[in-house]
Amino acid sequence: MTAIRIKPWRLLAGAGLWWLALAGPAAAQDEPVPQVRATVLTGAPGPDIDGRVTESVWTSVEPYSTFTQQEPNEGLPATERTEVRFLLDRRNLYIGIISFDTEPDRIIVSQSRRDADLNDTDSVQILLDTFNDGQNAFVFGTNPFGIEYDGQVMGEGQTGGGSGRAGAAGSQTGQVTGFNPNWDADWVVRAARTERGWEAEFAIPLKTLRYNPGDDRTWGVNVMRNIRRKNEQVYLSPVPRGYGLHRVSVAGKLEGLSLPARRDLKLTPFVAGSINEDATLRTGGVDRTGDVGLDVKWGVRADLTLDVTVNTDFAQVEADEQQVNLTRFPLFFPEKRPFFLENAQTFQFGQPQAIDLFFSRRIGLSPSGTPIDILAGGRLSGKLGGYNVGLLNMHTAETVDSRTGQTIAPSNNFSVVRMQREVGRSNFGAMFVNRQGVGDRAAASDFNRAYGVDLAWQATTNGKLFAFLARTDSPQAKGGSGHAGRLFYNYANPLWTGSAGYAQVGETFNPEVGFLPRRAFRQYEGRYFLTYQPKRWPWIRRISPHINYAAYTDLHDRLESSRGHFHFFEIQPLRGGRFGYYIDTQQDRPIRPFTVYQDVTGRRVVIPAGEYAWAIGVGEFFSDPSAPIGVRLRPKIGTFYDGDYSGWEAALGLRAGARLISEIGWNRDDVVLPVGSFKNDLIPVKVSYAFTSLANLQGLIQYNRQTSSMSSNIRLALLNRSGTGIFLVYNDRRDTSDLTAQELLGRSFVVKYTRLMDY
Repeated sequence: MTAIRIKPWRLLAGAGLWWLALAGPAAAQDEPVPQVRATVLTGAPGPDIDGRVTESVWTSVEPYSTFTQQEPNEGLPATERTEVRFLLDRRNLYIGIISFDTEPDRIIVSQSRRDADLNDTDSVQILLDTFNDGQNAFVFGTNPFGIEYDGQVMGEGQTGGGSGRAGAAGSQTGQVTGFNPNWDADWVVRAARTERGWEAEFAIPLKTLRYNPGDDRTWGVNVMRNIRRKNEQVYLSPVPRGYGLHRVSVAGKLEGLSLPARRDLKLTPFVAGSINEDATLRTGGVDRTGDVGLDVKWGVRADLTLDVTVNTDFAQVEADEQQVNLTRFPLFFPEKRPFFLENAQTFQFGQPQAIDLFFSRRIGLSPSGTPIDILAGGRLSGKLGGYNVGLLNMHTAETVDSRTGQTIAPSNNFSVVRMQREVGRSNFGAMFVNRQGVGDRAAASDFNRAYGVDLAWQATTNGKLFAFLARTDSPQAKGGSGHAGRLFYNYANPLWTGSAGYAQVGETFNPEVGFLPRRAFRQYEGRYFLTYQPKRWPWIRRISPHINYAAYTDLHDRLESSRGHFHFFEIQPLRGGRFGYYIDTQQDRPIRPFTVYQDVTGRRVVIPAGEYAWAIGVGEFFSDPSAPIGVRLRPKIGTFYDGDYSGWEAALGLRAGARLISEIGWNRDDVVLPVGSFKNDLIPVKVSYAFTSLANLQGLIQYNRQTSSMSSNIRLALLNRSGTGIFLVYNDRRDTSDLTAQELLGRSFVVKYTRLMDY
């Protein structure tokens, strides 16, 4: 078999992107940042948090109101006035915001659930850099419905070569990036529409934050307002286009803070009961269980927090959204469990979703997704002696298949140590991960260890270099030791972004507590993204052609696979959404046959070993996501391996005010190959209704043609504080094929109550 080799022009293109990044235009001189002063309350009571900034304690504070556009007209003054005020007492930081609007009846409110996406609704977000280090911060946000939106920023929203944009994720993505919207803090916000526009009051307890105590302290601060009907984003401290609120280094300064020593002890006990029926068992029995557990959060110091969990339970967590896999590599499913998502950026190391040294789904979940009981665990995170530190230890129980008696997983102990030193806008650090099998069901010498060093160097104002070297150690029966490493450079300015990278993974590199879809490869990657705003066509917000390309070779530089994304035509209208056309190209050289499709009848479609190249053309139309009716459509047609492909991704979203949000999707893959043909259909239906900003009912129903199954996850959350409260969860799985007379595969009903006790 003749080996495929990388085409020279693609290597030259990657080298060109690297050169463009390194030789980008010189950065402008730093401009003075806004200075805002907090008013300290000495003896006077704080304001009542009712969503109206009208009390005398507010009116006596001089507001800050100079906001600057980033979108659509960078550098111009905001078209609507915004006033922000800061008050401080010994317990809370109070923030009052008046979002004036000349047309208050046209304010758009499209979200009503905690941590919902704030991009498609009128909203405000506040960034607080409590260590004034220009890298890390907390974010608090809301919209006119008064939802709570909070998160943590690390490394200016960039870790491992990735980047996050303000308000872009929502709470359920579970992705580990430089911005973590899954951090749930204990704070209060109220908002209201008024004759002036809309207003919001925040009360953020100081013990919720981390900071250096003392008098006359200074924090970094920024505020972003989204005026959705104009698709306008304005900032208290201007942020260059190409970046978002998480660009901590350009934040303004909040001065005059008198900060007490932080004392924080939170106990969150839970009690849960469930009824489970598994109709696939011959006994057909119903299992009734009950459980109790406890989470503890202790502010050891003002800048260091200890979290402890005992008999951890995640019954209230939403179900995974199903995916169709048309590759020979495993898919990535995001983490959704709250304990692991808080401070998750601290424990990120490597190339996200490609070479992860630590992936928390390896703890408490089997590879097939079967829950494994977590007996206890702890995590210490924060700052210590000038270092960002993260220590984690978890212990899981042995798990046995009740049908066969076979061991799903022995009892394991997981340990993680992460340290990172920040120097300006750069940082360097190290990480150690250990899994140790224990107990009677663990094999002899059942261990896996991974460790490495990494660097994020701010080479220029707009350019950053990411690098890491890592090693794993396992028993010789599992390959012994192996190595991996990566270099990645990213450059971003207001007009374009470019990046280039190289990674290499050895044949015996094996991070068992990480995520690694493939081994023994070298990766060459490049990306160029243009963001051009044409002045002659005011209805166009942006023209954004972009190119991504990645090639994977074996360790002898023979091409194994490649993928290219050539999006030469993409237009973003002023009101939102986008439309365009792109071509995805792929190459693959499997050295052995693999199954690309298998249905419930056992019928398989197998791709033979060989060399393949194909391309798929994709049209794209996304309507304005803030409108009551939203449409997403991607028709696709092209080739696939040595056959033909057609399909689509479609979704119709319906919104009734801010409370009721629904969406039905349909993803179709129609593949015709010489070795066989198949169709995949995946139809998800999502419905969410918010009674209040803290009480909502959510449903996720999914039909999968390949598995001939329909699953339902219905979740009622009645929240109180910091994501705690009552959860009622119903799960259901049904067989839609004609192979068996039994339609019901299994169902469960779970009741869980958690309560936050604050000392």
